[in-house]
Amino acid sequence: MINTSIRRALVLSSLVLGATTLFSAKAMAGSVTLNGTVASTLTLTTSPITAAALALPLSSPIQQIVQVADLAISTNNEQGYTVTATSGNLTRTGGTSIAYRVTTTADGGSIPAPGVFAAAAANHTFASSAANALNSNGRDLYIMYTPAALQDPGLYEGSITVSVIDN
Repeated sequence: MINTSIRRALVLSSLVLGATTLFSAKAMAGSVTLNGTVASTLTLTTSPITAAALALPLSSPIQQIVQVADLAISTNNEQGYTVTATSGNLTRTGGTSIAYRVTTTADGGSIPAPGVFAAAAANHTFASSAANALNSNGRDLYIMYTPAALQDPGLYEGSITVSVIDN
């Protein structure tokens, strides 16, 4: 007959050995690398105000401020976008050029004051600070110029380069 205390010792040692066996297994770990790409949805559409852009008043030496285009800009970039428009000259072969400066305003905003136009021969830059959906955050493009008192007759031409980048 086995003594009760020996029996208890055997049961306890079995439990300790069983527990040791359970907790001595090696832990294993692994990892899964995840990535994905969101493409930029940056778009720019320039819509000239044809009547104004193709019929600029050039015959009198009065400062002119004319809206020449609507800009439709959209992006999914949370930091927004930056739009740049170039100042330049209306030129005629053999004639005196007419310098113009550019600016943009909020879509449908009021005509800008002369002080907000880019400095002579400088580009205008506007930066938004948030993403926006198509047709929700347009800009109006304006030029400011003053013809000479005796501007040479003829057709004057120029172009404005407008570019946009994600911030």
